[in-house]
Amino acid sequence: MNQDKQFEKLAFRIKLKRWVITILLIIILFPIMTAVGYKITQSFSARQSSGLMKEMEIQQDLMSPNIQNSDLVIGNSNIGGGTVVSHQYKDIDGYHLPWQTVEGKYNWLYHEIQTDNLVNTDNQAAYTRTTQTKIPLFYNNRVKSPNVSKAYEVKKISQMKNYVGEVALTFRHPMTYSQILQKLPKGIQANWFWLGVNGKADPTIEDNCFLGIQSFNGKLGPNDYKGFRKSLQSAKNLGTYNSFSITDYAHGFAKKYPTLNQARFSGIIITGKTENFKPLVNQNWITESSVGATIKRVPYIKPSF
Repeated sequence: MNQDKQFEKLAFRIKLKRWVITILLIIILFPIMTAVGYKITQSFSARQSSGLMKEMEIQQDLMSPNIQNSDLVIGNSNIGGGTVVSHQYKDIDGYHLPWQTVEGKYNWLYHEIQTDNLVNTDNQAAYTRTTQTKIPLFYNNRVKSPNVSKAYEVKKISQMKNYVGEVALTFRHPMTYSQILQKLPKGIQANWFWLGVNGKADPTIEDNCFLGIQSFNGKLGPNDYKGFRKSLQSAKNLGTYNSFSITDYAHGFAKKYPTLNQARFSGIIITGKTENFKPLVNQNWITESSVGATIKRVPYIKPSF
């Protein structure tokens, strides 16, 4: 009987010792594992946020028709992930107009750019969802009945007085950079050059995700195009609209046109004083003209062109 009690006491001491060791191990290892786990998850999150910012930069370089970006910053951030935010605006001949906010989300495992619900479209026009500003549209001459009716608005905007504005011009045939500049009247600046689409793709359903290059004070140089072409080559996940892959088209354009002198553009967005658009009325090299943002001129802001 005494041996049984001694055995029970010994077994209890062994169990107690094991419990104490287990508790001590938990106390010691839990903070270490927590710290290691936190470091690993933050490393994964950092990789995803960096990838997201890179993709947003490329998309902003390639698909921001006359749209400028004032920043690209991490918004809400926590242990599980966060957001990257870019605030956009338009420069209309020296006048800044608030545009939209583009946001991307990331976590440990993946990232994505939120491009849904940024555009409202009817059969007459397209507007930004947040600011309800009219979007200048391009057209495919091979599409007879686009989702948004073809626009011929350059005459109307040229009759507005004391405004600055932007107009998207779709060309009858693609033109080189030098050919475009020769056709533009004085007082008009070419802000953005559109690469076009292929086949019977309808650009009016692309949610303003047009592919093109932004000029610098109305001009493009060989180095500007070189950097742009590099972004075209590395682009991915630019979107697909009714089987038209913007990514594939970007890669194909970069391959077909290795230099600025060779590149052919299907349209442009121009800006300037509205009265200066008058010489563009009834020009046969323009098939459609779609007005975008307009701003009334004020005495304390001087137009830049």
